[in-house]
Amino acid sequence: MATYDFIVIGAGSAGCAVAGRLADESSATVLLIEAGGSDRRLTVRAPLAFPRQLNTALDWAYQTEPEPGCANRQIQQPRGRVLGGTSAMNAMVWVRGSNLDYDGWQLPGWAWADVAPVFERIERGPMRITRTAEPDEVTRRFVAAARAAGIAATDDVSGPELDGAALSPVTIDRGQRWSTARGYLRKQPNLTVVTKADVGRVVIRNGRAVGVEYRRRRGARTTIAFAGETVLSAGAFGTPQLLQLSGIGPADHLRSLGIHALVDNPNVGQGLADHPNMFGIWKLTPGFVGLADATNPKWLLQWLFQRRGKLSNSGVEAVAHIRSATGLPACDFQLAFSPGDASADPKVGKFEPALTVIHSHWTPASRGSVLIRSTDPATPPAIRLNMFTEREDLEAMTRAIARSREIMATEPIASAVDREVLPGPGADLEESIRNNAITTAHPACSVAMGSQPDSALDEQLRVRGVANLRVADASALPRIPRANTNAPAIMIGERCADFLLAGSSPHFGFGRV
Repeated sequence: MATYDFIVIGAGSAGCAVAGRLADESSATVLLIEAGGSDRRLTVRAPLAFPRQLNTALDWAYQTEPEPGCANRQIQQPRGRVLGGTSAMNAMVWVRGSNLDYDGWQLPGWAWADVAPVFERIERGPMRITRTAEPDEVTRRFVAAARAAGIAATDDVSGPELDGAALSPVTIDRGQRWSTARGYLRKQPNLTVVTKADVGRVVIRNGRAVGVEYRRRRGARTTIAFAGETVLSAGAFGTPQLLQLSGIGPADHLRSLGIHALVDNPNVGQGLADHPNMFGIWKLTPGFVGLADATNPKWLLQWLFQRRGKLSNSGVEAVAHIRSATGLPACDFQLAFSPGDASADPKVGKFEPALTVIHSHWTPASRGSVLIRSTDPATPPAIRLNMFTEREDLEAMTRAIARSREIMATEPIASAVDREVLPGPGADLEESIRNNAITTAHPACSVAMGSQPDSALDEQLRVRGVANLRVADASALPRIPRANTNAPAIMIGERCADFLLAGSSPHFGFGRV
């Protein structure tokens, strides 16, 4: 039996930040438990190879329940199952968000003035933020055309002022992905990292979290590790699942599954939000290749020996942040640009020359839920996004597609475009959106913090009703920000570490291995 000062569950965007900082800045013993394995893989390290992780052992490969607003389709929800979590799988775009997001939460300690220095600290230190290094010619034309079409000409699109079209700010360093595992985890003597371990529940006794129960994948023996404080960083799907398995959540639902409800909080697992996304795809005119030849061995060789070439870039080489309607206080869409066909199967060897605009809706009204369906931790939870069940979200997506069409009709991109493939000329936009839309894979807000007594978390990320238990990941966001959520998730992890290092836990220094 081992005891630790802190146990962090999940080595993802926020979890690595929590564990790494606790180990670096204190003598506390820290256990970091990760369900996945090593990130030393080509598909993780080579930026453009990230789609090859989908539906592999590196992917939790969740999917939603049939979505009533999306023609009852089940929508795939990729999540990284590897050291670094989804920061080792995402498209690496770095956007902080608008000051309106954080100020709008109206939570003490979380206003833009509070979080801006944290973002600066992250960018100066553990994370490496650069720009698309070798953009394709089609990408350069997109940025120029977006600016010609009236979108601001600025290179600072990370926030708090978001309006503009520019090459993407990305977490790439010298041609390699820079995940939180690379940024925060070193061989700290007081940090123990356990990989390929599935957590079954948080152990709660007399209203206090005292440890976690987990099982290594190759062994049948269950281990209970004890801690002074436990931090859940299992993500917007995994964190509410583990809380509910531990008896924290909507009591009626837990009892229906035979789980003793220790804390009745119906907000655990509610409020799930994501950024709806509809691809706009255009074929390129002859002479423009884009990423269609990215599987050519020459690009792999160039990356292996020089860390350059097409594999050294994210597939999202540029972004244009727009307001889809007049009178909006800030941008409501990110038009993320790829000089390739984002809908193509990444395992296919040959691609048609195409470009994609990812219409990511930053301010959706629709909300969903995450609820366990079994007492077995290996059974994925029921995920309901309820995308486009609010009419205003559908109308906003329609406006964004119209704006993309304006950009594509503007030089210098117009002469590189052959024809629109999706939605397609004359398509019924509402029908096409409901039949084709997915998400931007930014799930959040399912265990939201707030100042109300019934919120799942308080303003210092503590789980209400249980001592010595906190949440640090995107599930804690009160409302989904205008951002690619990797940056806000890391910021949440940093803030959690701040709270713990400040001695807010009465059991700091609880034990040693």
